[in-house]
Parts: sequence; structure tokens; C-alpha cells
Amino acid sequence: MNRKSFIKKNLFLSGLFLAAPITVLARKDGPNEVFDAELISEFVFAAHKSLDETKKIIEKYPLLLNCTSQLKKGDFETAVGGASHMGRKDIADLLVAKGARLDIFNYAFLGYDDFVKKLITDYPQLLKAPGPHGFTLLHHAQVGNRDDLADWLQSQGLTETFFKGAFG
Repeated sequence: MNRKSFIKKNLFLSGLFLAAPITVLARKDGPNEVFDAELISEFVFAAHKSLDETKKIIEKYPLLLNCTSQLKKGDFETAVGGASHMGRKDIADLLVAKGARLDIFNYAFLGYDDFVKKLITDYPQLLKAPGPHGFTLLHHAQVGNRDDLADWLQSQGLTETFFKGAFG
């Protein structure tokens, strides 16, 4: 094989190797596919009310675990968030066991009182931050039967369980 032919073949093969990953990434069913908003909403809604339905969906679509739905502009909610403000510890426990990401509202519901107090002490603006749909930290503490935390939140000035109009 002469030098010119060797270079041509290697350039051609190099081009194939460079193009192959781009072709794979451009496929519609490849790793860049996103979940349909309707499926996310179905999962988040199930986590509000049904352990069985939540299990079925998460087993079929495990990557839905940390997806968020948006009911109104800025009103984001995860499945564990829905379970938390509805007082569904059974569903929240399932989702946390699968690796669900938690926020301060989930921590208030699940009983991480010292952690919630520390966050509010360090970042006082969190006391009156609206959770999903406008539910407050006080609401989450109350539905989680976290009476000591609920009393502490009230002593810090949080009296509302719901911020009406938080999301328009």
C-alpha cells in the first residue's frame, strides 16, 4: 500500500469514528430523550394518593423519580413533594428509599427538626418560602405530626399554613 492510499483510508475511517457518536446521540430514543409532561404529572399526582400506583409507575420509569411537574408558573412539584404535603409518609418513604432528592419542606414533614431549624437560623428568608402550591413549612410539619417543629416555626413568626396567591 502506498502512502497516498494509506492516508485516504485512514482519513475515511477516522471520519466514521467521529461521526458514529454524533449519530447515536441524535437518535430520538437515545439518552437525550425527555419525559412527556403528562407522564410526569401522572406520576406526581399518583404520589399524592396511591402507594400502589406510585410503585407501578416508578418501577416502569425509574428515571421519573426526581422529575418535577409545574401546575402554575413557578409552582414546581416532585412526587416526594406531593407525598409530603399530603401527609403520605408511606409514599415519601418509598421515594426516598429509591433516592428522591429532598428539600426543606420534605425535611419538615419527615421529622428532621434540627436540620430545618438550622437552615432557617442560617437563612431566615426560608421561614416564609412557599412550598408546592403555596403550602408552608408549618403545614408540612403539621401533616407530619412534628408538633415541636410546628411550635418552633410559629414562635419564629410563621402562622400561615398556606400562602394564597404565591404562584399567581
